[in-house]
Amino acid sequence: MSKKYKVWIFWALMLIGALLVVSQGSYSDGDDAFFYQYTNSMGFGEYLSWRYQTWVGRMSGEAFVYLAFRLGLGFWRVVNAVMLVLLPVGVLRLSEKAAGIGVHSEEAIGPCAAAVGGYFLMNIMTVGYAAVWVNGSIFYTWCFTCGIWALMPFADAVFAKPGEEPALNKKYFLISIPCAVAGTMSIEQMSAVLLTFEVLAVVALFLRHKKVHPLLLVQTLTTAVAFVILFSAPGNEIRVASEIANWMPEYETMPFGQHVFITIHWLLSSFANENKLFLCGIWVVGILLLLQQEQKKKRDWIALGIAAVFTLAALLPYAGFDLLSDMGMQYINIEACVYQVPSMAVMTREVILAMIWWAAALLFTLPFLWRVSKKHITLMLAYLAGIASEAIMYCSPTMYASGARVYYLTDLLYLFIILTLAFSLKKKRWRNGFYVGLLVAGVWNLVWQVLF
Repeated sequence: MSKKYKVWIFWALMLIGALLVVSQGSYSDGDDAFFYQYTNSMGFGEYLSWRYQTWVGRMSGEAFVYLAFRLGLGFWRVVNAVMLVLLPVGVLRLSEKAAGIGVHSEEAIGPCAAAVGGYFLMNIMTVGYAAVWVNGSIFYTWCFTCGIWALMPFADAVFAKPGEEPALNKKYFLISIPCAVAGTMSIEQMSAVLLTFEVLAVVALFLRHKKVHPLLLVQTLTTAVAFVILFSAPGNEIRVASEIANWMPEYETMPFGQHVFITIHWLLSSFANENKLFLCGIWVVGILLLLQQEQKKKRDWIALGIAAVFTLAALLPYAGFDLLSDMGMQYINIEACVYQVPSMAVMTREVILAMIWWAAALLFTLPFLWRVSKKHITLMLAYLAGIASEAIMYCSPTMYASGARVYYLTDLLYLFIILTLAFSLKKKRWRNGFYVGLLVAGVWNLVWQVLF
């Protein structure tokens, strides 16, 4: 049997596994019950107009919600399983293009398995809220998948070999432009990241070739229009006012300094806990890339040592030591209104130490990634986008109430970084060992959360 057929069998098994998982899902008593009631009592245009005027501008997500709740759980289960496969496939394709190796994964199971392993590296609540919960999966997994596939022609153009002009297939845009609209008019995190990468790609291509492919420009302008429509919804102000009253009454009167503090505190806690394995993946593959260099400078050994220390410290909670990860967030009930947000004055010395440690880890990773990626600007932007996609919650009174699904995009961006770096490992044995290590870490992460 050829390697290509083995890969197809792998993805077929992945699809079957996804179907088995989502077949256990059903409507929840909260938001799902709300969506079921109103989508089944209104016409399509009436429903979208009502939501746009009174609640949110996420029209693509709302359109998908209407379709899914009208057609029932059977439809949602099949489409969601397909999206759960297309999402890692899309991330992997982008990684291959960024690494400049073409479509390598069609004949290699290792990177495919590592891409799927990204689900296991995530916090179990992140996967639950963003991939298994009915309406959550529609807004996050479906729309994020569309956003990722919308970037394919841009990746083909930006990562074309030096001296070559991008030869883009016009048929791509029959899919990528609708996907861009769907990705943009969904969760604001995705819309901001998608538009930013498209604009940067257009600018980079113009500087390189002194011209821009017209269809890339059309898609970027379409994305920009969708972005404006998203944020111009009359319902946005109504939604924010309601969320302030229901989830964070201090939001409007909070001093600027305290608002910045709770955002940093929440963000650092997410990297210390929910996102830590993705940072570990970046550090470990970076260590391997430094080790494979024939001539290592003193600063390479220093960077390698610091990355190893941060990796070991991040894994300490699995051994029962949470000194550097416990930031007191477990005392905040995300399902209830937060009447008093945390402040610097009530932080213990242990929490302050943990915040300083993880702030240092995030700052260190920036030059570390620059070095091990050989100044790969796209990976740097993806790393910063992962932080920014969480920092944008500064603008939302549902910072705590949104739950772990907010970390989904950060995890996907960092999975892209990890896979791209892994393709630079010269020895096949090292690459395969790294893929196995990612899977083992992911499975252990899942087991540990279920048991402990």
